[in-house]
Amino acid sequence: MKSAVADASHPVDEAVARRRYAVRQYRMPAKVFHWLTAVLIVFMVSTGVIAKQLSGGPAADLLFGLHKLFGAVTLAVLALRVGYRLFRSLPPHADQPQSRPMLHWTLYAVVILVPLLGWAGVSDFGARDAAFGIVLPAIWPEGLGYDALLLKWHAYAAFALLALVVLHIGIAIQDYMTADRPPPHAG
Repeated sequence: MKSAVADASHPVDEAVARRRYAVRQYRMPAKVFHWLTAVLIVFMVSTGVIAKQLSGGPAADLLFGLHKLFGAVTLAVLALRVGYRLFRSLPPHADQPQSRPMLHWTLYAVVILVPLLGWAGVSDFGARDAAFGIVLPAIWPEGLGYDALLLKWHAYAAFALLALVVLHIGIAIQDYMTADRPPPHAG
């Protein structure tokens, strides 16, 4: 049995070969940014949820401090990632729906929005102390009284981010599972 990559003379096999090639040709910085962002998101959601469940105490304080610090790290990584993405185009994907780039940019926007909302909330509340003695600069005036609202939006945006991540993972699994199948025929 011939593989689609070995025999690209047939149109269906050629489409499969293009799709496989596109999946493989992401540059190393893009892969590092992708997986670093994924690890940071898992860490951020985990520390945020666990710290909230602990309802105070030294362990919750430590987790919230790490959560704030790595929120700032996430923003820095995302700034670098978006900068890289703007100057290095993604590999072409054969038969990729046009909605996929929109999903990626929506993910970027929400990953940036979540820590900004949290940072604004802790700035308003006056709790900018992060882990290891690091104090985050204020990005919102202290004491305006919007801290509870900003932190509620922060939580809602984090759960919206999780929904987008699940969608992203589902599409990635679908792409992986259908890489050896010909694309559906129109008509």
